[in-house]
Amino acid sequence: MKRVKCLLLVLFFVSLLIFLAAQFSEAQERFSTFVGKVIGVRTKLWLDVESQTDKAIMNFRIGRKTVYTPHRYPNPGEMVKVEYQTQRGVPVAFTVTVVEGTKESSKESSKEGSK
Repeated sequence: MKRVKCLLLVLFFVSLLIFLAAQFSEAQERFSTFVGKVIGVRTKLWLDVESQTDKAIMNFRIGRKTVYTPHRYPNPGEMVKVEYQTQRGVPVAFTVTVVEGTKESSKESSKEGSK
């Protein structure tokens, strides 16, 4: 009887390890990318980006773990590349990189301020 209990306990732990390994491999999905123009940042929780190809708007969930390059929120009108994963049906942004428009938008804002 002792041997059966020990065998059942080992079987339980092996099945638990297999289950955890399957969950971990599922969490290691590849990132999808989306390139477009920033429409806005809503309450520092959502990033709205419009695609340049088909004018589709995607809303990305952002948070404290989102990495921005350069280290700031993107301004409306800037081109960005967003790397994201869909979690529970919601696209979650992991990295947001400003592709172009950093120097141009700062020049435009300085010209508007001097006028």
